[in-house]
Amino acid sequence: MQIAVLGAGAMGRVASRLLGRRQDVDVVVVDADDDRAKKVAAEVGGEARTVDVSSGELAGALEGISAVASCLPYRLNLKAMEAALAAKCHYADLGGLYHMTKKQLELNDRFRDAGVSAVLGIGSAPGLTNVLARMGTDSLDRAVSVDLVDGAIQETGGFGVPYSAETVLDEFSLPSVVFENGELLEVPAGSGEMTWVFPEPLGELTAVFTLHSELATLPQAIPGLRDVRWRLALPPEIHSGFKLLTSIGLAGTAPVETKSGPIVPRDLLIALLQNLPEPVGPPSDVEVIDVRVSGEKGGRLASFAALLTLRPRDDLSAGAFGTALPITIAARWMAEGKIKPGVFPPETAFDPEPFLEEITAEGIGLKVRVEEDYSKSR
Repeated sequence: MQIAVLGAGAMGRVASRLLGRRQDVDVVVVDADDDRAKKVAAEVGGEARTVDVSSGELAGALEGISAVASCLPYRLNLKAMEAALAAKCHYADLGGLYHMTKKQLELNDRFRDAGVSAVLGIGSAPGLTNVLARMGTDSLDRAVSVDLVDGAIQETGGFGVPYSAETVLDEFSLPSVVFENGELLEVPAGSGEMTWVFPEPLGELTAVFTLHSELATLPQAIPGLRDVRWRLALPPEIHSGFKLLTSIGLAGTAPVETKSGPIVPRDLLIALLQNLPEPVGPPSDVEVIDVRVSGEKGGRLASFAALLTLRPRDDLSAGAFGTALPITIAARWMAEGKIKPGVFPPETAFDPEPFLEEITAEGIGLKVRVEEDYSKSR
């Protein structure tokens, strides 16, 4: 099977590498930068195709492709998805930061009629968060609330960008969405602050609401839920750093007049962040996904808890490995015909147990427990 990885950046490179390990997959690396595409393709023994997603030529470049793993900036998701649909190949991406995901879900009928499938937001978060939430709700007779918290640290410390700088800026500046008492609500970015206790080495971190794709699908996908909340917990220096940068307007997109002429603050900030020196030494990040579901089981109050721990793998960072692995599994499953036609979030695309079995087979730690409160009956 031929699987195309869209984007030869940090995440696309890792996805290509993971797919390239498999004898049954021929990797095609697609990027606007010819040199970058050829470099990644050479590393994994694949083929390079050079095309700019915004040019409208992507559908032609997807000829002969079974499935697409899109590792592009989320603002390009809809264009990439339309190209996959035109080429009649399956499609998966790493998330649309809520609003883009909503637009992508509207393509469900067209994908179904074309006989191809799409899975939206299948990285670590969103992605594994959704699958674990589904596992949790399935383990209870009735699920009422879901709390999703993602914590990450660099054990060596220091300021760094944990993933796409543009996405981080959007998460810290755009209004967040929460689902409370059966209603979707917009709340300020960075609100809902609370101390969350993770296993070591993370320990206590401040967790806050940020805009995320899980809220675009979980409330509708799992009937009966009254509350769904997503929080992000980063090291204090990163949390306070991005909070300061956005508070003084450096995430802004409107040009600002300076002595050197008009400058878009966000463009300048992203350029500076991208020029930060690469970390010295092997990756040292650790990420923990904490999913809690509360509800009822056997007529009693009950709860589900899952802790998924990501650590560096070989020379890959925990964040990159944990984000790229799920999309490569999804792309393979779609190419093998395991996902029915249509557009789906991760919580309805897969049976959680076999999907998580593939995840944990790669050495990723997962602890799950279900507890019933025998002192309280409903």
